[in-house]
Amino acid sequence: MRSIDELNRMMPERRKAEIAAMRSRCPCPKCPTYTECARERDEKMFCFYGRSPDCVSRELKCICPKCPVHTEFGFKGLHYCTRGGERTSPKRF
Repeated sequence: MRSIDELNRMMPERRKAEIAAMRSRCPCPKCPTYTECARERDEKMFCFYGRSPDCVSRELKCICPKCPVHTEFGFKGLHYCTRGGERTSPKRF
């Protein structure tokens, strides 16, 4: 299991590559709660970055527990897009 602290300790170039790889595995766009607005803004990885600022407001079925990133980091929560991230967000790249 990985930690956000481990991700934050990486050199900026490596952290950027790791986050890009995670974004490519992110299933958020397949979630019933995901909206067209979030798709247009390419919002993903709510478990890391917190809730959608204004695109996602209602909770439908949550697929977070099936997410490989969710599992890899040992996250436990649901509906990150409306409730916020699991832990302290990684540094932006």
